[in-house]
Amino acid sequence: MKRTLGILSAALLGVTPIATAQGGLGLKGGFSYGNVSNRGLLPGNLEERTGFAVGLAFGGGVGASSLLSLGVEGLYAQRGVISANDPDSRKLDYIDVPAYLQVAIPTPGIGPYVYAGPQASFETRCRTNSGACPDTDRPMVSYAAVLGGGARFGARGGLTIEGRYVYGLTDLKLSTVTSSDSYKTRSFLILGGIAF
Repeated sequence: MKRTLGILSAALLGVTPIATAQGGLGLKGGFSYGNVSNRGLLPGNLEERTGFAVGLAFGGGVGASSLLSLGVEGLYAQRGVISANDPDSRKLDYIDVPAYLQVAIPTPGIGPYVYAGPQASFETRCRTNSGACPDTDRPMVSYAAVLGGGARFGARGGLTIEGRYVYGLTDLKLSTVTSSDSYKTRSFLILGGIAF
């Protein structure tokens, strides 16, 4: 737990100057549907892990345009692959730090937006059905591409709802799952939030 708090603190301290410069703060939380794949976009043989994601979001406008903004987040997220009786199940917990460019359509009442960018994820815990993960050469930091969209309700700040796809780019080296092939995370998040 101390390690998790340390990583989250470091991630949030790193994005605080961006938040101050851009002028936005928000809370986000929701569901995370994650799996590990070795066949591109398609899931592997094990079932996805349903978990949660929660954290802070920072961001604001770019220049004089209200169409573009930059965003940075610090989210605790759960993903992995599970099977009731399979010793090769993996429950992976991360601190995700995505940074993205957001394009919004400024409309009164409801404002739709889309965003994309890179993400760094810091592993905080890995468990199997029989205890801790045996993988000793597994990377503790992984990278991904993030693509999402949603809507903001209210003029300034207000409530948000969004969907996000996280396409893992780092081989997790989970050679004991079902083969020695490359395994990468794939996640879909449904998030709700409040912006200040």
